Amino acid sequence: MSSRYTTTIEELDVDDMDFPLPEAPTPYPVARAPSPPLPAVSSASPGIRIGQSLRAAEATSADMSRSKKWVCLYPLYFDKSRSLDGGRKVSLALAIYAPHGRQLLVAAKKAGFDVVYEPGKTHPRDFFNPGRVRVRLFDETSGRPVRPGVESRKKLLDVVVREMAGVVMEREREPTLQDLIDSGAMPMLPGMGMDEESPAMSPTSPVSAGKSPAAVSKKAAKKKGKGKAKNLV
Repeated sequence: MSSRYTTTIEELDVDDMDFPLPEAPTPYPVARAPSPPLPAVSSASPGIRIGQSLRAAEATSADMSRSKKWVCLYPLYFDKSRSLDGGRKVSLALAIYAPHGRQLLVAAKKAGFDVVYEPGKTHPRDFFNPGRVRVRLFDETSGRPVRPGVESRKKLLDVVVREMAGVVMEREREPTLQDLIDSGAMPMLPGMGMDEESPAMSPTSPVSAGKSPAAVSKKAAKKKGKGKAKNLV
């Protein structure tokens, strides 16, 4: 295998790390779960089947073993609302608004690549937008690019984003804050889940306003005394 291509695809990247969403209970689709069919698309790429379902691309154990070194793509990379420092990896002119995993999957297939879809994975900077796509950029035997002229992730991103603009379909359901806390993807912050009716948390509670119970009692007694004096006059 050519070392030139091996170095490129095996380059370590924190974005390729796994950040799983909740597994049980979970509303998200999992491997082998039924998925809505893809909309019919028109493409000249020979490897694409018109109307192919998402289920065929979802990750199984065999897929994960085969695609372990494939390039990982997240919707975040194509998000027009994000800055380069915020995770966007394509030019602002090519980026799109509200990209999502299913859209990315269809676009990568239209571009002529083998893909594996992982609906339960999410980028650490984009918790509420689940879905990751693994793309086969190089042939494992020869080490050559699967698509001539696309030999780096940067070029892959440019090719895929141009296809994404023409893909319109339903997105995955976004996880709730509680989903992320339950899964461990987001830490439990102080004050979360506390009883809102607790006196310690009530904005009208004298104690919460920084006054001691003794001071409150003295103030109440003083007011009571003033009231009696007025009644005697």
